[in-house]
Amino acid sequence: MSLIFRKGGKGTKTPPGGGTRTPPSGSVKGGTVKLVELYGSLAALSAGLSNKIINYTIPDGHCAELIAVGIMPDWNVGAGASRLLDTEIGYDDKLTGIKFLTNHAGRNALPFGDRLSKNPLRLLDYPSRKGNLTPKYNEGMKIQVVVTAGAVSVADTVRARAKVLLYEEADVRGIFGTGISDFATIAGGVSQALPEVLFAEYARTDPASAGKGQWEALYEKKVQDFEEIMLAYMGIDPHANADEARLYDLRLKKEFPEYEPYWKVNDAYNMLPFGDDDDYQPTTKLPTIVADHVYTNTTMRLYVKDLTAVIPQYGMAVQLLGSYKRTR
Repeated sequence: MSLIFRKGGKGTKTPPGGGTRTPPSGSVKGGTVKLVELYGSLAALSAGLSNKIINYTIPDGHCAELIAVGIMPDWNVGAGASRLLDTEIGYDDKLTGIKFLTNHAGRNALPFGDRLSKNPLRLLDYPSRKGNLTPKYNEGMKIQVVVTAGAVSVADTVRARAKVLLYEEADVRGIFGTGISDFATIAGGVSQALPEVLFAEYARTDPASAGKGQWEALYEKKVQDFEEIMLAYMGIDPHANADEARLYDLRLKKEFPEYEPYWKVNDAYNMLPFGDDDDYQPTTKLPTIVADHVYTNTTMRLYVKDLTAVIPQYGMAVQLLGSYKRTR
């Protein structure tokens, strides 16, 4: 699941999750909005297993907006081990599909934001704004952050942070025009009949490249005619044998960028930083001409050209952030 983008106009702003948003409607004067800082940890996680690292029940008389998440993964990864750890936002023991790659060694799309991190906690979208795409929860629901280990067990403590805004009935009606029992059904909400939500997805490139210096689709996602995806941010964890990358809409035969030299994504020159804790740059904000494009009834592909040397299977990782809308 995913963020919807609309073309920006006067007074619009671009949120960290992607797209354009109108200025805040403003909190209710003298209102009772509360900020809650959540924290959770897991001492270890066996290979292939998932566990809730944050499991917070929204108190009576309130609904909730999840505005930011950060993960401190297992930092003691031996040379070549590269443990996989994904983080997904959930609710009431269900998963939303909003998923981030959060292991270390250049692959943490949700920096923890502590004093050793060069990147702050990731803001999912600007909060307290009607039409934004922060995950939203009704009164009594559970806000859950779920981590999953890959083929190698996570041996050391993993930590998670989250920022949540709690709204009482008067405030949520004043800001969003809905009640605490229906908050999860508006844009960004986890219980919408036709989702209009954050799009956050990662993938490891598959299959291996042919080693011939040619364009090859190393990631693709099919988008149905009742779905709309727009991308606002993209990060690539590259490989030494990679040369260039570009996005492609198969139905429209539309590519981004449109001309050489495209995005350079080898180890030495990576134009699309992944945004890890140790990286001075966050996941790369895409230019408007790319972010305004709507993928629908098509196959969205990431094409990569190698340096006439093979990029192994799973040798690169890509994190995509944006918006998703289902129209029927």
